Formats: sequence, structure tokens, C-alpha cells
Amino acid sequence: MELPFRIKFSLSRKLKSYELPAISKWHNVSRYFGATENQEKEKEKIKMKLFLKIVTFFIVFSFQKTQSQIIDTLVDVGNHKLHFNIIKGTGIPILFEAGGGSDGTVWSSILKPIAEITGATLITYDREGFGKSTINTLETEISKHGITNSILDLEIGLKKLGYNKQIMLVSHSFGGYFSTLYSVRNPNLVKSIVLIDVNHNFMEKFVESDLKKQEKLIPEWKKTNLGLFYMASNIRETTKMMSELSIPQNIPVVDLINGISPFKETEKVEYWKECHKKFVESHPKSIGITAFECGHGIWFDNPSLVITTIAKSYAETLNKKQKIEVYERILNYAISSSNNVKKENKTYLHSEDNLNNLGYEYLNKNENEKALETFKLNVLLYPNSGNAYDSYGEILLKLNKKEDAIKMYKRSIELNPENENGKKVIIELSKQ
Repeated sequence: MELPFRIKFSLSRKLKSYELPAISKWHNVSRYFGATENQEKEKEKIKMKLFLKIVTFFIVFSFQKTQSQIIDTLVDVGNHKLHFNIIKGTGIPILFEAGGGSDGTVWSSILKPIAEITGATLITYDREGFGKSTINTLETEISKHGITNSILDLEIGLKKLGYNKQIMLVSHSFGGYFSTLYSVRNPNLVKSIVLIDVNHNFMEKFVESDLKKQEKLIPEWKKTNLGLFYMASNIRETTKMMSELSIPQNIPVVDLINGISPFKETEKVEYWKECHKKFVESHPKSIGITAFECGHGIWFDNPSLVITTIAKSYAETLNKKQKIEVYERILNYAISSSNNVKKENKTYLHSEDNLNNLGYEYLNKNENEKALETFKLNVLLYPNSGNAYDSYGEILLKLNKKEDAIKMYKRSIELNPENENGKKVIIELSKQ
């Protein structure tokens, strides 16, 4: 293993000072009697043994240090436990909030570069009932498992871990509600926030229609997934409460929005954009960024954009010297990551999800022929995807190609028997 220059240099200095007494004796013997070949070999053996001991020490020390940098733990917050994963660093920690239904592992792909660039402590966690976090089964009142209790859990967990002071927040989608509420409760502790395609007030308009779609699923979640059950059961109250709250205006915010909407309905696509635009206009310390060619999980589609945005926001919380150091690392990372873009673009552009999202982008703009070709390509590339056939059927139906559309929906149901939308469309078409 090639040792870093600084370690080799310091080792050579330590070896010299350690060797001097023994070397002096050998030098004296050789001057007056002549050193034998065996003595010279013995001297080299001692030097090599010493060198290996010091190298082994540094390897073991470095390994132990690296191992101690990651903490994976369950913290008792009262009748249940929250799972935290912490990459130890220095300075203000960065707390990551996952979207609805997700846990802390959703951030795994970007944590390492963020840690290397910022040197900060990175904290991910699972909310009650998700990931490795347990749930308070003794409390059956639905409202006691709402967003306020979730934030109280988080505050208790952070305090026990020693991170209840200054902090930076990063959140995605539904997690934006949690960052907002935490900042409202702790306005002097939150130094910066990065919002990644969060809800803002979008849910307020569509909560009833979404609940209607989930009315059959919610009872099932009560049996199989209590985390989802309580989240869905409280969504109406959560949305109402959060519509009256906003991030304190003294906190700097970067608001990232997708370039390729996850929604099929034009009304939802446009309203999502409107909510983000209104937020940026109403918050004096906010910056809005559109992540072009990215879906809802922006850091999957353009990791370097999210990583550098988080690192830059973090740098702004530091003193001048530290800020310069972080900016230098941001620049080095940006150069390295941009060099890989060409290599990754081909795979990215032809991924199933990206082609599907691109097709709907065309569909929402009424560029139907482009949508048709995109969905057709997706079916050719991914012939075992029920969703690809469902989307292809949708554009065929819009272009009044009814018979072809029915074939696509039937194939979609064959591949995915749980495709309720496809079944519904076929029933409606058979009545015409």
C-alpha cells in the first residue's frame, strides 16, 4: 500500500531518531574492527521490523478512525425508538428528511461526496414506523402519530445524540413539511435549508381527491404498514396545519424543483410549478432552481446538482477561511463529476423511468407525436414493463387509436395484474 507523502515523511523522521543509538554502536564497531556482513543484515532486519510496526500502527489507527466515523443506532424517544445513521464530521450538522413513505436510506447515494466536500456531520433517520424505527403500538389514537409528534420524537432523538444546537436541513417531497415545522419551532438553530421538490402548499388543493384514491388502501396499511397508515390517516390535518406555517424569513433557503413532472395531469403539473414560484417570491432569502431533465428524485437524475447545492449552502454558514476551503473542494468535485457526465448520459437517457417521464412531458405539452414515439421506444426497450405498456396505451387512446390502445392495456395487465387503472380503462372502452 502506497502511504501518503506526509505519513512517509513523518515516518522517516521518526525512524532516524529511533535508530541513532543502535546505528552509533554499529558505526563504532565497524570503524575499529570492521562490521561483518551478518551485522549489516541484522541492522536492516531491525530497521524493517520497526518500519513495519509503525506502518501497522498507522493502518490500524486509520481503520479504527474510519470505522468510528459512522454511527448506526436506535434512540429511545418514549415507547418507541428512532433509527439514526450518522456520518461523523465537524461543525454544523446536516439533517436529511426523506419523502413520504421513504426512510433514511433514500439519501445513501449522495452522502459520501457531501461528507468529503463539507467535512460536516451528516444525519439521516427513519420516522416512526419506517425503515428500522419502531412504532408506539401502545398509542392507538391516530392524531398522536401526526407530524407534531414526529417532530417531538426527532427533537428528543437529536438532543440525546447531542445535536440539538445549530443545524442545516435538507428535505425531499413530503419531508418539506418536517423541515418547515422544525424551523418554525427552532428558528434560531436552523442556519440553512435545501428543499428538493417539496410539496409547499400543493397538497392543500388535492388532498381530498388523493385520499379518495387511497380509501381502499388505508385499511390494508393498518394491517401491513402502520407507518403509511398513520401518515395517510393524518394527511388531511397535516395539510391544514402546514398551510398556515412557513419557513422563517431569516433562514436562507434553496428551492429545487423538477424539470420533468411526476404527474400526468396538466392541472397538477402547473399547480406544482405555481406553488414553488409563490414560495420563492414570498421568501426574501430563497433561491429557486429548476433541475432540467430531472424527475421528482432530483439527486438520482442529477446528483452533482444536488451535492454542490447542499455543499454551497453549507459553505455559507462557515467563517471565511472554512468557506474558501469548502468552495475549493466543491470546484474539484464539479470538475470531476462533469467529466463523467458524457459517460453516464447514454444510460440515463434510455432508462425506463426517464423515458416514461419524458413521454409525459411531451403529453402535457400536447406534443402527441413526440410522446407516441417516446412511449413506443420505452416498450421496445423494456418489453416486460407493465407501466411502459400502460403509458403507451394512454397516448394511443388520446390519438383515437382505440383498438391498439386496448391491446397495450391488456398487455400491461398481463405483466402487472394489479394495474387497476388499466382494468378501469378497458371496462370503460368496452361500454363505448
